[in-house]
Amino acid sequence: MNLLFYCPHLAPYGGIERHLCSLAAAAAGRGHAVTLLTTGNSLGPALRAELARARVALLELPAPRRSAGPARKILWLLLRVARLRGTRWDVIYTNAQGALARIAWRAGRGPRVRRIHHHHTAADAAERARWTPAFLRVLRDAPELVGCSRATCAGLAAGTGRADTRFLPYLTHCPVRPDDIADRPPGPVLHLGFVGRLIPEKGVDALCRLSADPDLSGIAWHVHGDGPRYPREFFKDWPNVAHHGAYEGPETQARALLGLDALVLFSTHNEGMPLSLIEGMSAGLPWIATDRGGTRELAVSPPDAVVVEHPADHRALREGVLELERRIRDGGTSRLAQRRAYDTHFAPEVVTRRWLAYLETGDDAASPAP
Repeated sequence: MNLLFYCPHLAPYGGIERHLCSLAAAAAGRGHAVTLLTTGNSLGPALRAELARARVALLELPAPRRSAGPARKILWLLLRVARLRGTRWDVIYTNAQGALARIAWRAGRGPRVRRIHHHHTAADAAERARWTPAFLRVLRDAPELVGCSRATCAGLAAGTGRADTRFLPYLTHCPVRPDDIADRPPGPVLHLGFVGRLIPEKGVDALCRLSADPDLSGIAWHVHGDGPRYPREFFKDWPNVAHHGAYEGPETQARALLGLDALVLFSTHNEGMPLSLIEGMSAGLPWIATDRGGTRELAVSPPDAVVVEHPADHRALREGVLELERRIRDGGTSRLAQRRAYDTHFAPEVVTRRWLAYLETGDDAASPAP
């Protein structure tokens, strides 16, 4: 088949980037011809190499991510799509928020072209209030609509009136080998941390405040990631927080995860299906997170997950952390059990099989989410 993927912008390295590049590479590995189209050129070298090895064609607007204005993006995309109409596409798969998906759909000719739009944030009430009329038309008019969590599917139903949104999880890599995971007794100090993009909405400030709480003196806190709001100097005011800086690639991510006893995500924004938690589960890590979007759906090994109601104040987060600390010290969590949950539901081979079945046949052997 001929498959055209479109995403408005790709960061150097991140969850959506890994999903798109891994899915494109997997489809190419099945013998399909895959083109990835994006209005930016910021993808990192590791993911570029993955696409090149799989012979995925990468078409990029020659401008860094989010630097081109709407007019330049639209003109470039229209010109590219006009050329792409010379190919008989079987599937056009668009991703993320933005009305430009409709332009990518025009590359297809004939009634048999499948047009799929994938929404990967929560689509909760606050997010829906920010949708533009043009983007709402994309969601309503997409012949096939996919949500990254069941919570997202429910939000899309509320915002569009559609009852046919399908749930498919993200495809991500597995940074940690199963042989590197073993249950182990806790040390005198537990190491909890966040691994991901440093933005306020991920709860970095809440983590810092917890690090100074005397009731949590048996915990050392770690932050792995980078972001302009959190330069290294920011963490000098929080001596119990170790800021390890940016990471790129599965090797450095695996080392970060294996150095922790548990993962934290005190998110305040519209998570679809938090990839940082999924990747932490690949390391067998128990986790604590606020109840945003599809987060609760990841608690498939209940002893290894603490979900805190949103919105959560400092006291609620502290009580949740104390509960997770108690479970770890009492032997109530298991890295091996958490890894088994990951292998059953979120391992790359499991998710790849579902996505390829869906792209090839329209059926991933799972019922659409309510």
